[in-house]
Amino acid sequence: MCGTLVRLVFYEIWHPMFPLQNSLSQHGFTASESYDHAVRCFLTNPTERIRCLNIDGDCGRRRTAFAHALAHSLGAEQVLYYEFGKDKPVPQIIRIQEGEEVVEEPPVDAFDRVLTEACAQSEAEHTVLILDQLNKTQFLNHIRLYEFLGNGVWRYADVQYQANLLNLKVFLISDEPLYHSLLNSSFRIWINESSRIQSQVSAADLNLQDQNCTWLEPLQILFKHLQLSPTINEYRRLAFDIEEHVRTEDQLKTSLFGWLENLDMNDLQRQEIKPYLEDILYAIQQGLDVHEEIEISSIELPG
Repeated sequence: MCGTLVRLVFYEIWHPMFPLQNSLSQHGFTASESYDHAVRCFLTNPTERIRCLNIDGDCGRRRTAFAHALAHSLGAEQVLYYEFGKDKPVPQIIRIQEGEEVVEEPPVDAFDRVLTEACAQSEAEHTVLILDQLNKTQFLNHIRLYEFLGNGVWRYADVQYQANLLNLKVFLISDEPLYHSLLNSSFRIWINESSRIQSQVSAADLNLQDQNCTWLEPLQILFKHLQLSPTINEYRRLAFDIEEHVRTEDQLKTSLFGWLENLDMNDLQRQEIKPYLEDILYAIQQGLDVHEEIEISSIELPG
């Protein structure tokens, strides 16, 4: 069209395996909810900038786990991680002779180093750069990142480095809202503190028979009281322990605390929780009695 500037738009060139749930779990992030739609939107919406994902949520370090798991699920060949607020300036020692003039060059900042490395790695390989705790850096770095996402050029001192916009993706994690322009350059995804189950877990979901799973209902009553929503994997791990090992209150507490990500041990020690635990143990014992009756009835007595 005459007078119209033809612009290049970048479409998805990385091909993750959908659904993502299993891959995320294999790389350390377990969730019941699906992030497939959000990730597809992030990867496929046309853009002229470096793709940037703002990982938001109410879950602290769980966001960091998601960032790493997603980077590997996307097939990134290089995953770079930097956390603001951890690095301290390194003092530079300069020895000079009396009367000698030396121009002091400050050491390269760790943030500049990781951005430089991201540019270099992205030249030939799919690269994800994860920047965590962005709220702990000076506001100037928010502005620098916004400019970098737009043109792929990282500058500091008198040097500059060019990133491959097709190969690099940036994940941002912050405990405070991002700089307005930086936020508008990102796709935002929400990660919950705990993975919400989609429906009531049944014995069949745990590969068990109903008659062997009488403890499941009192267990779910306990979870409701504690306001917990375990993932299906957490349920299955608990089911194995209950079927094979759990026979006492202490053993039950140990398995619950051992497998449930968001459970506080102090909650398990409260006196008001004891009746819930006793109901679960009673149901477990009932199941054992049923097993014994079945085993005894299956023995053929000599005629």
